[in-house]
Amino acid sequence: MDLKRLTHMVLLSEELHFSRAAKRAHLSQTAFSRSIQSLENDLQLRLFDRGTRSVQLTAAGRQLLEQARDLLRRAESLSASAQFLADAEGGELNFGVGLLAAHSYMQEVLPRLRRDCPGLRLNVEVDHWQNLLRLLEQERIEFLVGGTGPLQPPPGLAVTPLPSRATAIYCRAQHPLLSAGRPVRAELLVDYPWSAALLDDASLPQLLALLGLSSEVRPRALMSCNSLSLLRHTVLNTDSLLFTWDGWLQEDLAQEALVDLTAWLPPDLPALQYRLHSHLMQLADRSLSPPAKRAIAMIREVAERECRQ
Repeated sequence: MDLKRLTHMVLLSEELHFSRAAKRAHLSQTAFSRSIQSLENDLQLRLFDRGTRSVQLTAAGRQLLEQARDLLRRAESLSASAQFLADAEGGELNFGVGLLAAHSYMQEVLPRLRRDCPGLRLNVEVDHWQNLLRLLEQERIEFLVGGTGPLQPPPGLAVTPLPSRATAIYCRAQHPLLSAGRPVRAELLVDYPWSAALLDDASLPQLLALLGLSSEVRPRALMSCNSLSLLRHTVLNTDSLLFTWDGWLQEDLAQEALVDLTAWLPPDLPALQYRLHSHLMQLADRSLSPPAKRAIAMIREVAERECRQ
C-alpha cells in the first residue's frame, strides 16, 4: 500500500478540490490527479466522483477514508518509534546481568541509562552467566555482562573482556579459624562449610588449587546461592566461609563484623592474587539495537573507570 497516495486521498477528501489538494501535496494538479487515479486502479474502486464543478467521495471512498487515516497515523507512530530507537531513547532493551556486574558497575549504569533514555523500556535479567547464556542463545536478551572466570569463547559469540576484580575469602569476626592467629593453614578451611555465588564442578577444583589443596579434598559442605544478601546473612551468622569478589562487603568489614580471611593465609598462596574475570557477550552474527550499543558503551566506561580507581 502506497502511503503517499493514501495521503493524497485524505487531502482530496478534505479539500474536495483537485487544485487546492494538489497545492497542499506540493504537486502539479496533473501529477496529483494521476496519483488518485493510480490508487483507484490499484484498489479497483472509484473513490471520488468528479464533476465539472465539484468532487465528492463515493460510498466506497467514505468507507475506506477512516481506515486510510488510521493507517497513516500508525505509519507516523512507527516512524516516531523508529526515530526513538535510532536515538537510543525509546523502544525496548532486554539484557542479562551477572551477580558481579549487578552489585558493582551496573549500579551506576542503570540509573544513567534511566535518566538518559526515559522512554526506553528496560527488561534486566539477573542470574548466573551460564543461565543468561541460554537466554542469549534463544535471543531473549541482546547481550549479557558479568563475572565468568577464565573463559574460552563459545562458538557463535562475540566476547569482550572487561576489567577483572580481586577476590577474597570472608568469615565472621568470631570465627574459630581466627583464634589461633596468623597464618591460617589452608588445609583447615575444609573443616568448615564453603559458600559462594556459584560453586560447581568447574569452580571447586579451581578454588582448591588456589589454596594449594588436593583436588581430592572436599569441604564439609557447599552452598551456592545467587542472592548476595542470603550469602552475607549466612556468613555473618554461621562458621561458613564466603568466596567472593571484593567491594560489596566493605561496610561489614569497616564495622569489623566480617574479616578478610585471605589476608590471614600464607603469603605464597595464589589465592591472594586471584582475580575474577568479567566479560560482555553477544551473538556474533546479530546487529545490536541502538539502545544496546548505548548501554554497552556505558558499561565499558564505568567498569574501566572502577578498575583504575
